[in-house]
Amino acid sequence: MSAIAFSSGASPVPDDNSRRFMEMLTAHQRDIYCYVNMLLAGSSATPDVVQDTNIDLWSNMDLFDFERPFLPWAMKFAYNRVLAHRKARGRSRLVFSDEFVQALSDDCNADPVGADERLGALRNCLQRLPDDHRKLVTERYQGALSVNTLAARLGLTPNSVSAQLYRIRRSLAKCIEARLPGTVEGLTR
Repeated sequence: MSAIAFSSGASPVPDDNSRRFMEMLTAHQRDIYCYVNMLLAGSSATPDVVQDTNIDLWSNMDLFDFERPFLPWAMKFAYNRVLAHRKARGRSRLVFSDEFVQALSDDCNADPVGADERLGALRNCLQRLPDDHRKLVTERYQGALSVNTLAARLGLTPNSVSAQLYRIRRSLAKCIEARLPGTVEGLTR
């Protein structure tokens, strides 16, 4: 990679492409972080996966076509890093299926701004849930606890826990729809 040119001194001086690439990478850090965070369902591993993505992007800078948009190209690297992280964690601890993560990724690539709005609405709606509902959702989807484990912990049947989670998800979906611009009676743009 010929990304850095050296001046007469000892410190490296970035060439024009390196400078432009650095500016684009910096400008899109929030977008990349939100995308990875969404695909990892708010996992604490998000900063590490974003860091690995940045390393991959920088290492592959010579492959970037400056005539094309940066973010879709960067999101492909982020998606691959998310898949690598999920594989390293092992299938038994996955929060979402690979198909669901692929569908989220496709949706984000089609409308990155809209995906960011939906993620913000989800966060807002989660905060509005009663504490016991928020705790149940967190344990099930971020803690990756099974319905059976939650049922045993709560002294309930697995069916009642599943039904409660269904009602909470439905409530969250309605809350998100109500907070997104361009939604009318449950129909999105």
